[in-house]
Amino acid sequence: MCKTYDAIYELSNHVESNILICVLNHFKVEGELHSCGDIFGQKECYEGIITLKDAKVHCPKTNTTKEFKWFNISSKHIEAFAFKCCEM
Repeated sequence: MCKTYDAIYELSNHVESNILICVLNHFKVEGELHSCGDIFGQKECYEGIITLKDAKVHCPKTNTTKEFKWFNISSKHIEAFAFKCCEM
């Protein structure tokens, strides 16, 4: 089990937003968190994979942003995360 993966999905049940913001090495990713069963009609989660819909990936080094319909993140690469409701 991946503790980051479990924590993100557990916390998503207790916050007022499903928009997840993640920091990955040199990138910031923001998108709508999809819970188990929502992805292509699948009934199970993929352990260790966080899936975001309509994700924006921002690289501060080059100040560029790319958008993706679906974006999958290996939770072991997430350095920090927050939900949009918690952003100040």
